[in-house]
Amino acid sequence: MMIIAKRFSFLGFEIHIYMKRSFKAIILKTGMLAVLVYILHVLLGGFLWKDYNHLQQPISDLTSSGAPDRDLLVFITNIYGVLALIFALSFTQIVKLKSHRLVFFGGVSFVLTHIISLSYGFFPQDLPGTEITFKGMMHLAVTALIVPFTILSPLLIGFGFRKSQELKSLGNFSVICGVLIFLFGGLTGIFYAKHLPYFGLVERLNIGTLQLWTFILSNKVSKYSYEF
Repeated sequence: MMIIAKRFSFLGFEIHIYMKRSFKAIILKTGMLAVLVYILHVLLGGFLWKDYNHLQQPISDLTSSGAPDRDLLVFITNIYGVLALIFALSFTQIVKLKSHRLVFFGGVSFVLTHIISLSYGFFPQDLPGTEITFKGMMHLAVTALIVPFTILSPLLIGFGFRKSQELKSLGNFSVICGVLIFLFGGLTGIFYAKHLPYFGLVERLNIGTLQLWTFILSNKVSKYSYEF
């Protein structure tokens, strides 16, 4: 009886460990889901707004004041924001004990990025040619506030992962993405300030790099969840 009891106890422990690892893997996949929701909002918004030009207009025009399908698209972006925040929080909490401290600091920056980004729903951008509003000005202020965190997140996480042999390639990829976000972000600012054509394309290179990094990060760390 003692042997049977020990076997059941061991089995229960194994099931507990399996469920814990499975939960980690699942919750770390929310980053990938968030990116898919973000892509949906961009594609759906462009499809519904017949005169919208992806190459010329920023993505935030889709949820700006006066945008034809603002309510629907804000709802979708809020789903994205919640999923992205869940991923950022989960990632930071799960990896903090067994990763370099730079990864933790990068995770905190990542969390702040998505907490701040949730305020976009309260401060929609003003459409070009319309009167400048307080909410429109706050939209620009939020963007300026979020930029440094957006750049720091992949850089810090990348440099931290480079300390690990198993995650070194992910670290290199993250650092490259951080540098690209910095470069494309600066280029986006120049195009916006000078009202240059193809602003929408340049902005998508910037935001697209962030979304690609988030998707790959979510995919990779969910596979390595047993390591944390």
